[in-house]
Amino acid sequence: MTFDVTHHPAKISVIEELKGRSGWLILRRLVIDSFDREEYLLFSGFDDDGRHLDQETCEKFFNCQGIVSALDGMPSLMKERINTEAERHMKATISRSLEENNRHFNEARERLEKWADDMVLAAEKELKDTKERIKTLNRQARLSTTTEEQHKIQDQIRDLEKKKRRQRQRIFDIEDEIIEKRDALIEALEKRMAQKTTTEDLFTIR
Repeated sequence: MTFDVTHHPAKISVIEELKGRSGWLILRRLVIDSFDREEYLLFSGFDDDGRHLDQETCEKFFNCQGIVSALDGMPSLMKERINTEAERHMKATISRSLEENNRHFNEARERLEKWADDMVLAAEKELKDTKERIKTLNRQARLSTTTEEQHKIQDQIRDLEKKKRRQRQRIFDIEDEIIEKRDALIEALEKRMAQKTTTEDLFTIR
């Protein structure tokens, strides 16, 4: 493949620097299946002086017009080098994907822990406030001097006792919900750990 850099309408600096040079370039497709499916098109390459060509440079070649011509073959030394470059690029991409997944997992774990703490503390505070209110009413009941006042206080205590039972149940419900969310988080982590990768070499060019 001969790329026409000279007649490209806009200057591409990184390609201009390579004008008149030759080298090798490979395009590999990488698919990572874990919690989500990720697909990458990975370029790797080098010029005849051994200078490494990064992803951006390789991509920019294909902004230029080109002429395709036949090639007798690829020297085994060059084939070995281009495959090594492609493997290095692929492993670096997989490593970045794992780091990104771990970052997302840690952020999700921290959000869950904060949510769990907030929910439990809020529910426990409501229950504590209700208990304190019941204690106060019981003290008032002991000091009440009329039947009417006693009846009114006992009605309030009865309602608060029902509320206290509901609030206790609410704490249990929240704890169950936290367990469910933690189980879902662990399941997501296990899927990420069971990562599967597939690769396909799309083309190699001189």
